[in-house]
Amino acid sequence: MQTNNNIPPSTGPNSRPPKDIRKEILNRSLVLYYIFVGIALVIIGRMLWIQYSPEGAELRKEAEGYISFNVERTLARRGDILSHDGRILATTMPLFHLYMDFRAEGLTQEKFQANVDSLSLALANFFKDKPARAYRDSLTRWHRAGLRYKRITPRRMNYIELKELCKAPLLREGRNKGGIITDTTYRRTFPYGSLARRTIGSVNATGTKVGIEGNFDQILAGEDGRTRMQKISGNFWMPVKDEQNVNPVDGYDVQTTIDIDVQEVAESKLREQLASQEALWGTAILMEVNTGEIRAIANLTRHPDSSIYEDYNYAIGMNMEPGSTFKLASLMALLDDAKASPYETVDTEGGVVRIGAAKVVDSHAGGFGVVNFLEMFEKSSNTGFAKAVNRYYAHNPGRFVDYLYKIGLNKSFDLQIKGETAPIIRRPGDKLWNGTTLTMMSFGYAVMLSPIHTLALYNAVANNGKYMKPLFVTAIKDGDRVVESIEPQVLNPKICSDQTLRWLKQGLEGVVNDGTAKILRNDHYRVAGKTGTAQVAKGRFGYTVNGGRYYLATVVGYFPADKPKYSCIVSIETFHKFGSSNIYYGGSLAGPVFRAIADKVYSQATDWADEVQKPILGSTTKRITVENSVKAPEYGHPFVRGGDRRRLDSVLMALNIRDVSIPNRHRDGLVAIDSGFKFRELPENPSGVPDVTGLPLREAVYVLESRGFRTEATGKGSVKHQEPTAGTAFVRGDTIRLTLDL
Repeated sequence: MQTNNNIPPSTGPNSRPPKDIRKEILNRSLVLYYIFVGIALVIIGRMLWIQYSPEGAELRKEAEGYISFNVERTLARRGDILSHDGRILATTMPLFHLYMDFRAEGLTQEKFQANVDSLSLALANFFKDKPARAYRDSLTRWHRAGLRYKRITPRRMNYIELKELCKAPLLREGRNKGGIITDTTYRRTFPYGSLARRTIGSVNATGTKVGIEGNFDQILAGEDGRTRMQKISGNFWMPVKDEQNVNPVDGYDVQTTIDIDVQEVAESKLREQLASQEALWGTAILMEVNTGEIRAIANLTRHPDSSIYEDYNYAIGMNMEPGSTFKLASLMALLDDAKASPYETVDTEGGVVRIGAAKVVDSHAGGFGVVNFLEMFEKSSNTGFAKAVNRYYAHNPGRFVDYLYKIGLNKSFDLQIKGETAPIIRRPGDKLWNGTTLTMMSFGYAVMLSPIHTLALYNAVANNGKYMKPLFVTAIKDGDRVVESIEPQVLNPKICSDQTLRWLKQGLEGVVNDGTAKILRNDHYRVAGKTGTAQVAKGRFGYTVNGGRYYLATVVGYFPADKPKYSCIVSIETFHKFGSSNIYYGGSLAGPVFRAIADKVYSQATDWADEVQKPILGSTTKRITVENSVKAPEYGHPFVRGGDRRRLDSVLMALNIRDVSIPNRHRDGLVAIDSGFKFRELPENPSGVPDVTGLPLREAVYVLESRGFRTEATGKGSVKHQEPTAGTAFVRGDTIRLTLDL
């Protein structure tokens, strides 16, 4: 029998019907679907139970102990505040604590036992807070307990200290072999101590913002980052890679207009004057004429315990009656607005006149007789100004006030630092305007100005009529790159006519040469200025309190008078008890501080070098123009400017000046002394130039500048080489050149 091989197997008598594969897959999928839905419902139900059941709070609290990840804020580095020449006035320095992981893989029992005594001795010698045995006991106990993150340093250290301590046994082996862990925090530090601190300012924990730090807080602060952290053991967290990590963006640097060398002179001389004359407070401001940049601003208060420190910015925040310094505005109005002649005369009438209800008295008994308007200004005659202003404005006092407004004296500056007070110049019809107001305004009463507003007016005269906004910050920087440049701002391009300016300048020079500011007169540079001695009213007590009066003594002006570069104001308030010998006049009280500041600026400004002359051999006069200018000690106090030893020698030889000790160095060996009448040698740095190789640039600059050196750097990164080298005997103020490794 033959088999039919063409018959399909499925058609055989014992074959089963084929399965529906698709249906079977679908059924299995549905089963899985229901399983997953069921699991999801169980999870959701569990979550709701944990969230809302009575035991939920306890369970959530228990779960917190098992969380092993967290996101922490990574602080951005705050930018620096720089002087006008790039020196650091405020910076953020890293401070370090050292921790140890006593279970580090490379820190074996044998290694720890072999080095614990040496490490303990190193810690004791470094911190000097307890004996080495105490350190050894603590380290041994922590090692036995297997602690993972234990602090071994009693206080935070700076980078130099950290570098030195990490030379100790175990610590020098790093994290894996020695178990060392470094914890870093940041602190704001000031290389020049208290100098200009109120202007530099601060931002404290409560959010109070002062000075440049406060006004530029967002720019300095930068933007913090975020870092995902993982708990390893105990409370020790380690950063881990995560796509949500955000690196911090460091803050920008802020470059100010401050000249720290002039600032030091301003503060020291102002402090000396407050102490010696028992004055209450004082302020001094130095402004660059063409730009309005503030080169120095000092504010000091003498407290009841005789301590003197900076606690208020009088320069911008103290509104007071300016007294005779306001006569510049009155004279300007007479000459420019009223078209009076500077040679028009007025009779001071024996120094006492009555104009309506106002009694006006000159400080000089008997008055000045008949004087013209320029002489009236030079002599600072109250009676003369009262009569002159009333002569032209009594019928229309509003016109006088309008002219002051036209100049801009009534407006705030909107300064780059907080605390400015607005000037108060009343108009006819105001609540406090009366029949005496115009008369009192003419010689500096019944108006309120801060010192910086008075200075700006005098600066405008020096600047050929251009009224500048005082400037404290000139640039926002990212390292050497200027992110934003802040340009000088002109508030009024011309406060008066050129002819009026010439008369005003003539009058201001006359005050110094023949008037009340003779203390500013010198043989080296010409000064134009004005003094003021204003009585200070004390509320309901008026001008007389406790058997005496309060006075505001002021000197304001500019120099050199022929080519003005800087303007300056010094104001000091003092209490003068009747019969006291303490001085209170503007020239004698504020004048020495003005003179010290001007002398400092002049002594370091090599572009002002004038011809120096001195009779030689009795009949011959030899003129020499050099980078150094020296005045013979027997003819007054000396001035020395930038240059080297050879130039000093040539000048002294040509001027026949002998017996002057000059240090045997190629660099400047002399300094100008504004009150000593002799040369003196700059002190050496006792420990020489410090070693800053290996330090990051910011830390190196801080170390050097906090010890009085200047710095120049090329490259990026850390210091690879310094010139001069560490230990070299060098003069404070000289420049250390740094080469960085990138």
